[in-house]
Amino acid sequence: MAVNRGCSLLFAGLLGVVSVGAVAQSASSLTVEQNKLARIEQTLENRQVELEEVENEILGYDYKLERAEKSLADARKNYQESLRELKAAEREHQASPGADSERALHKAKHAFSMAERGVDSRSRRVEFIQTNYEELQARLNKSQAAVADAKARQSSQTARVDGMVKSMLVQAEEQRKAAVAKAQLKPAAKPVMSEPEIPAPTVASLAPVPAEPAKAPDAQEEREIDADLLEYVQGEQARLEQLLADTEQGEKGKQTFRNLSLRMSNGESLEFEFLGHNQYRLLAPVEAGRQTYKINSWKFRRTIPSDDNGVRYVFVLDARRLSRPRLVMYPEYVLSRLD
Repeated sequence: MAVNRGCSLLFAGLLGVVSVGAVAQSASSLTVEQNKLARIEQTLENRQVELEEVENEILGYDYKLERAEKSLADARKNYQESLRELKAAEREHQASPGADSERALHKAKHAFSMAERGVDSRSRRVEFIQTNYEELQARLNKSQAAVADAKARQSSQTARVDGMVKSMLVQAEEQRKAAVAKAQLKPAAKPVMSEPEIPAPTVASLAPVPAEPAKAPDAQEEREIDADLLEYVQGEQARLEQLLADTEQGEKGKQTFRNLSLRMSNGESLEFEFLGHNQYRLLAPVEAGRQTYKINSWKFRRTIPSDDNGVRYVFVLDARRLSRPRLVMYPEYVLSRLD
């Protein structure tokens, strides 16, 4: 979303119009606003991926809850049957005491005890799943709200950028007409070279050009980090730390992919590091604009703001759901704000 530096040259070439500085300032402001839009689009992409993940987890818990409730219903049915058999064995033993009736009573008591435990354990499982389901539902509501907020911000910022572009085009057109009028008012006594035809500015003249690599901020100049991006990274770091909590004892789990690589736009291939529990990580510089990242046979589309051009990003592939792994990515410099 980098603004075209050539737009300043277009306006500066309009026969030395005095307001070129104002146009350049407008172009600089447009670059800032376009970069804000790219940040919002990046946030929206992150939130949409997060929402998809929660929705899939809820679908899984729907199935788990259905199975757990059926299992509990079966256990309760078995409990009632065991209770009837126990009472029948007790009556039989009281009516005709003996070794056979005693063994039957002992067997009935054991079956009833097991049935009772079965109901208890299955009840706890249903409660556990319901609790997790409620937590997931809360996460779903939060994710849906975050996506809706990001979409609203994107729409508002897009309108702002479009308005600035139109304003710049109008300003440039007015300057062009003023330059032509000024040329026509020159004295006719002196031979005047024919004025070059000045094309009207168009939206195409504001097309973006490749951004220059972003400079790392020095100690006195900290990057301004979007609050939503910071919250997103904090959440992803917490998720990863909790998931990998037992890897210190070497319990990383099975490594599904022996070779997992990220194909860069320049053709370079970078290998992921296996962290455990089907989590893979790497660091790599990114290019500004709308990018497509290919990881093995999967493709992921992301927006990179212009001032992150050349900046190293953290890539984390969550491959627990093999049908569609989840790619988490964010600027490495955000991690310094989590300490």
